[in-house]
Amino acid sequence: MYASGITQELIDKAVAFHGHTCPGISLGIRVAAWAMQHFGTAADEEIVTVTETDMCAVDAIQALVGCTFGKGNLIFRDRGKVAFTFFRRSDNKSARLVQILRNDAISRRSQEIRNALSAENLSEEDRTRLELEREQLRQKSMEQILSLPFEELFSVGEARCDMPHTARRLPTIVCESCGEGVMASRIREINGRKLCIDCAEQEERGDLHQGFGQTCCR
Repeated sequence: MYASGITQELIDKAVAFHGHTCPGISLGIRVAAWAMQHFGTAADEEIVTVTETDMCAVDAIQALVGCTFGKGNLIFRDRGKVAFTFFRRSDNKSARLVQILRNDAISRRSQEIRNALSAENLSEEDRTRLELEREQLRQKSMEQILSLPFEELFSVGEARCDMPHTARRLPTIVCESCGEGVMASRIREINGRKLCIDCAEQEERGDLHQGFGQTCCR
C-alpha cells in the first residue's frame, strides 16, 4: 500500500518522464508529492527548487512539481547530498528536505552484494545469483520508499540559501577564441580577451590556440 498522497498516476507520470523505475525516482516521487502538498505546483516560475544532487529523484520534481531547468526554477547547487530546498515566491515560504540515511536489513544486504560483485574471482553462477538477489532487494527498496511515512525518509528544516532570482535574459557574447555565442554571465575575461569557460580554462593552462574557429573541447 502506498503512503498518503502517493497514487499510481503520480508514479506513472514520473516513471514515463524518467524512463524506468528505480529507488532514486521513488525518492523523487515522495519529495515531489510532499512539495505539491505544501507548496503547490509550478505552472510557470512561482515554485522554485534548489537541488543539491543530480540523481534520478530530480526528474520526478521536474515531471510532477513543474520545476525545470528550462524555466529557470530548478537550480542545481552541486553538494553531493540528496537534499532539496523549495521556495514559493508569492509568500516567501521555504523548506529544505534532506534524506535520512537508513541502516536497515535491505540497505545492509545491498551493500554486501555490491562488495561481493566487485570481487575479481567471482564465479558466473555466484554472480548471477547475487544479481538476482540485488534486483529483488531493489524492488523491495522501491516498495519501502513508496510506503513508509515521509518523516522516516526525509527531515524537513529551514532553507540554507536565499531564494534564487527569477530567470534572466542576458545578452549573448561571442567568444574571442572559438567564435561561439556565450551567455554574458558565463564569459571570462583573460588577458583582455572575452572567452567562454572552456577557452578560458585552456588559456590559463597555456594551451589555447589563438584565433576563431578553434575547438575548445579536447
